[in-house]
Amino acid sequence: MKKPESIEKKRRPSLTGADFPPAVRVFWEGAPDQFKNASVLAAITCYCALGTRLRARYVYDIDLHALLLQVLIIGEPGSGKSFTRSIVKQLMRPIRIKDQEMKRLEQAYAELKRTMAKNKQLPDEPLTATRMVQTITKAKLVKRADMFVRKYGETLAFFFFSEELSTMTESNKRAFADLNTMDRLAYDLGAEFSSDTLSDASYNADVDIIYCSLFCGTENALNDYINKRAVEGGNCTRKVIVHIDEDLMGEDAPVFRQQTEEERQAVEKAVNMLMAETYTDDDLLQPVHEIPMEWIDTAVKKWCAQKRQEVLKTGSRALNCFYKRASVSAFRMTALIYHLWGEDNDKDATDNIQKRCIRFYRYMAQFILDGLLAKWGRQYEVLHKGDVQDDGNRVTLFDQLPDRFSRDQLRELIVKLDLSSPDRIFIAKWKKMKLVNQPDEKQEIYYKTNPQQKNQPSCNPPTSTDSGGCQ
Repeated sequence: MKKPESIEKKRRPSLTGADFPPAVRVFWEGAPDQFKNASVLAAITCYCALGTRLRARYVYDIDLHALLLQVLIIGEPGSGKSFTRSIVKQLMRPIRIKDQEMKRLEQAYAELKRTMAKNKQLPDEPLTATRMVQTITKAKLVKRADMFVRKYGETLAFFFFSEELSTMTESNKRAFADLNTMDRLAYDLGAEFSSDTLSDASYNADVDIIYCSLFCGTENALNDYINKRAVEGGNCTRKVIVHIDEDLMGEDAPVFRQQTEEERQAVEKAVNMLMAETYTDDDLLQPVHEIPMEWIDTAVKKWCAQKRQEVLKTGSRALNCFYKRASVSAFRMTALIYHLWGEDNDKDATDNIQKRCIRFYRYMAQFILDGLLAKWGRQYEVLHKGDVQDDGNRVTLFDQLPDRFSRDQLRELIVKLDLSSPDRIFIAKWKKMKLVNQPDEKQEIYYKTNPQQKNQPSCNPPTSTDSGGCQ
């Protein structure tokens, strides 16, 4: 559900081209207004896939995060989703060239295997490492992930790109039956996928499959891809969804500005830097690089605390689940943005860059959360008997109570809204967050501590729970 513009502006800070490093700014400034977010998200996903050796420490987690993103760009047929093709072609060119070299080795070996006499011994199969994927079977993906470890000793991130999301759902029905499971595991570094079958034609291994994905599709294709099972299992929480055609009815076809030579050089410089941080000249892996991100911890905690307060006011299980993943995805993007700005600037420049990155984090965290809530929040609430109205708007339990209310009034409203949590849970948490006080412990009468805020708008429903977020 799309929210009023006035509410959006209050809840999410605005961004300008100046908030991005040059290698990302070109995609913001070169895109029409309706495509700016989608264009930047497509570019950031490619950069994150290129920066597969980059790591960052999220304030709520012990283990380092790889910069893994799963972005969905949704629009009607003919809405202009194909703009992603030129971005992927430009940014992923070095990976595509390496993949072509690897596939030529595979083809040469396959031809040798086909033509060699049966009484002769075949040479060892070449160790190849291809990273760009469109459709692939489970066994082949497991084999390619295992090849990373056999060739380099560590895993690398695949890059999944498809201009038509239906391609993925069709392959899922045929041979990619474990796509939902892989989607969940691929979002986090170190979550291994195990394959163990009786078939000799299959490939069995315990591998860490990780990938960044950029899929374009229609609303119907998205519904096939993220079905009820995927909503319940938490796949949807890993997605960053952006619609590109909400305001395009009757509009002319979108026109993207051509890049200047200076802009092309800025992009090429960033791509070459990320490739050099991944591979040595001898085609070995570079050491892992940890991006220093402790400066953003306070901002992350503050944003998550605001969402937790909304959860306590609403009793929404969806919001309680979605804001955590939204924060993680926004943090990973921010780490990439900060790295592209450069980590060795002087203090004044660094302070300015960090302020811009914090603004970007807040913008993107709320943008991701809004997208998750608008698309899957109501469904998640229904699946978990959450707090939702017939029209899909999330009811705010706390805000529906008067400034002075009794425990009986709270119980009555909980029953009316069909919430699953008992009244004592709400009271305990509201007291802990100092949202209410109880002057007389002998009487079950409570007072809101900030009654003037009761009519402030709150954000929409959320969706599944998972590890790796604010807790």
